[in-house]
Amino acid sequence: MSLRKDAIISAQVVLRAASGKSPGDRAVITAETIHEYLPSMETATKVRAALTAAGFTVGPLAANSITISAPVGTFEQVFQTSLRPHKRGGVECVAEDGSRSFELPRRGLPAAIAALVEAVTFTPPPDFGPSEFRS
Repeated sequence: MSLRKDAIISAQVVLRAASGKSPGDRAVITAETIHEYLPSMETATKVRAALTAAGFTVGPLAANSITISAPVGTFEQVFQTSLRPHKRGGVECVAEDGSRSFELPRRGLPAAIAALVEAVTFTPPPDFGPSEFRS
């Protein structure tokens, strides 16, 4: 199954922390520690401007991330990847070797912006809930 190129989708852009601290897989981010992971306003402004120029609708900064939305074709062009629906809902990237991930490759971003971005990711579908909501 494939996605329509004009279908609007969204992803989260996690920005690099001003402290240099990375959220990583094992980081525990709480109300007490979130300040350690916040980006500078300069970083947020640069990344938002670059993504807007690339054709995305860019949401406001919320903690350490921003939401971007655009047609599937824009995501595929900017991030130089193929997208497809995930079997349980949502969207995933498909690499040239056939591997799949919810995280987009940053290779399509300008180097100055890619260095300010920790990750760009689609939200995975939940592993719980009524089965009629799963594909």
